[in-house]
Amino acid sequence: MTGQATRTANHGGVTITIKTSNRTTTDLTVTPREGITVRGPHTLTDDEARALVTRRKHWVYRELNKLCEQAPTNPAKTLFDGETFTILGTPHTLRLTDRRHGPQAVATAYNDPERGPVIDLEQAAASNLDIARRTLIKIHTDTANKWLKENGARITRLTTNPDIRITASPRCRTTWIIRRPTGELSLHWALAQLPTLHLREVLHRTLNLHSVADGREVGQRLRTLWLGELVLAPQKAAPDSDTCPGCQAQPGTLHTNYCDVARCALTGFQRGSCHPGTTCLTIWSGRWPGTEECEEYGFFYRAVAGRGEPCNATDEGAEPDYNRLYARCVWHIGQQRMILPS
Repeated sequence: MTGQATRTANHGGVTITIKTSNRTTTDLTVTPREGITVRGPHTLTDDEARALVTRRKHWVYRELNKLCEQAPTNPAKTLFDGETFTILGTPHTLRLTDRRHGPQAVATAYNDPERGPVIDLEQAAASNLDIARRTLIKIHTDTANKWLKENGARITRLTTNPDIRITASPRCRTTWIIRRPTGELSLHWALAQLPTLHLREVLHRTLNLHSVADGREVGQRLRTLWLGELVLAPQKAAPDSDTCPGCQAQPGTLHTNYCDVARCALTGFQRGSCHPGTTCLTIWSGRWPGTEECEEYGFFYRAVAGRGEPCNATDEGAEPDYNRLYARCVWHIGQQRMILPS
């Protein structure tokens, strides 16, 4: 047999990619693009590939954790009163309201004299996750474009081409800044969450200008930016039921495919269509994912004056703080739970 052949095998609920060729040795790699991959001769069997992964499972877990630490955490925001959205480094508290600020407005960010920075989102928009997502992204995009209009020229005049046009776009998906064929720059809308000093640093990097902020701190902030994923507030199961509120799975059984409560077994984040088939499904324990970790690490919050603030588990109105859990912890694929970085 000549050339290279590719196939997959299931090992403990995880998909392994097996690539065979005319080579005589066998090796194992873990990459963001291909995941767990075993390469070997054409005679390599699925059982031999599984055995290699088993022998090196501790190394595989370490490599997967490294990938999680290097990749954007992409935290999801929950659509409920008190959720926090950051705009130019300032936390804004979401408030679902029937109040309208204009004939076209469905959301407005402003500074409330009593509550501080808030985002008012009309109930009609909040009833649809897709509309709410696009509305909140538009707020970030408009804010970034306003800032760029006021500050962009001061930055570009430091370059050999002071007339570079810089705008923020809601359409950027995988790159923070895109350089168009015309020379203009398009910024990912999520950069509007950065403090202005860090936003300026990202632009300086792109334009090969002097540094104005700590690069490591900027890198950490970039990893934790909200990229648009929204989830509805958890629906409470009926008092006499401990089935999954999303797919009705019984405790100890797998969630159904595309359940919006299920977490991915490989990444720990909300599962949708993150991996082909059902290879990354997880088991419903009878409790909302992350609750046990919040209890263990003491991550709780309560609503005070319309805002969510950290609190103790014993405080009145305390709820598990899932956002803090995902911001502070990483997913351990071996333990199938969130853990605090060592």
